[in-house]
Amino acid sequence: MPILIAPLSLFLLIPPTQAENVITTGTTLKVMAGTSIVSVDNMVIKSGATLDNSGTLILKKNLTNEHGSPNPIGSGTAELSGTTGQIITGHNVINNLTINNAAGATIGGNTTINGTLTLTNGRVSLGANNLILGPSAVIVGTPSASVMIIVTGTGELRKEFPAGYSGTFTYPVGDDSGTLEYSPVTIVFNSPAFSPGNYVGVNLRNEKYPDAGITGNYLNRYWNLSYSGITNFLCSAIFQYLPADVVGTENKLSCTRVNPLPWVTYGPTNATSQLLSANGLTSFGSFTGLKSATAPLDQQLANITIPADLTTCYDAQQVLTVAGSGTTFLVESGGYVTLVAGSKILMLDGAKVNSGGYLLGRITTTSDFCGTLLNPLVANNQNEQALGVEPVAKNQFIKVYPNPTTDIVIVELLEAGTTTTANVTVYSMQGGKLLQKIIHGESKLQFSLSGKPVGIFMVHVQSGERSEIAKVVKN
Repeated sequence: MPILIAPLSLFLLIPPTQAENVITTGTTLKVMAGTSIVSVDNMVIKSGATLDNSGTLILKKNLTNEHGSPNPIGSGTAELSGTTGQIITGHNVINNLTINNAAGATIGGNTTINGTLTLTNGRVSLGANNLILGPSAVIVGTPSASVMIIVTGTGELRKEFPAGYSGTFTYPVGDDSGTLEYSPVTIVFNSPAFSPGNYVGVNLRNEKYPDAGITGNYLNRYWNLSYSGITNFLCSAIFQYLPADVVGTENKLSCTRVNPLPWVTYGPTNATSQLLSANGLTSFGSFTGLKSATAPLDQQLANITIPADLTTCYDAQQVLTVAGSGTTFLVESGGYVTLVAGSKILMLDGAKVNSGGYLLGRITTTSDFCGTLLNPLVANNQNEQALGVEPVAKNQFIKVYPNPTTDIVIVELLEAGTTTTANVTVYSMQGGKLLQKIIHGESKLQFSLSGKPVGIFMVHVQSGERSEIAKVVKN
């Protein structure tokens, strides 16, 4: 039978022992600093009762708080260390909470932690409830698939930040949808404005983001980030996924905010570490990794760097926006990117192509988006200034000679066979198409620049999934 505490204030100084507790209305159960109470059965805090824990409350079963509003239970530590699954029910405000139960724990009501959340053993499931970490709250332990916070319901793990906060916070979250999987989110803030009661909340799903337009290459995982009471912020978010999440080709994935629309695409994945990064965030939403075979309606490209030896393509059925609003888009020397849109490509401030990098942009009227690399234009920014586009310096499967030339140019496919088909297109630096020819089963194509002005010309060769650009100088 539980112990019933009579309706008067009771001050207990109890060495470690075992007890069952129901705290009745009008009663205070006080645990003094340096002392412990072990409850081997459910502990119930009746409406109007008080639990003032300055020591350690060790719970082997459930904690039920029947107060109708958030109810502080003291400045001490509550420890869940049972052998079967445990539930914390009600609106509890806890200073320190330790999870040390291999069977796990469930948050059965919105719960606030103002001190230290210690993840020693077992998982914490939130379901439809929020676990709120106060401004001074920290998480300690070594999170993993067996020691984490499961946020696959509508509830969120929320962190409130102190005024003037600048730094990094990791949400140790994951899912138990079949296989236990740890997929944390790290937020890096740079001096935003935090109002009292602010938060950034995280939950996730172990499935493809529900957009029928996502096809081809994507993750069976997405993260939802919400926020309140935060203004003028600039931050980064890093998402950890698992190899089992990948559908299609992993190296094609980029971190993409898919909600709200339009899609905003950030940098390519780090396939070695299974990390997605979104830099320069000024708002949140739903994030995943993808390189859809179906072009989105509109798309923005923000804070992306195309490194050497990377060839990629971005598209939109209507408008493709590149950089702008303080974001950047950089193609480094040796990088190659194609931009395709059905209506408009906006090259805004922050877009740059380094010498030796290459950028092709084109408008399609036949819905041949990133699947085909034809009809490129040399991209200019909104101020009509050239972006300094130059071809990659190192050819991979073609050779173009003589270079420089006064007339004849020979394009040689170094690995051509009797079944090889290649599309060869020649452009001026202003984007005008001078020649386009398909060769089949041949290793060389010869053309003349006679009558063309002195200057730089570009030769684009596409063969199967391979694409290469070479620069030709006419003297």
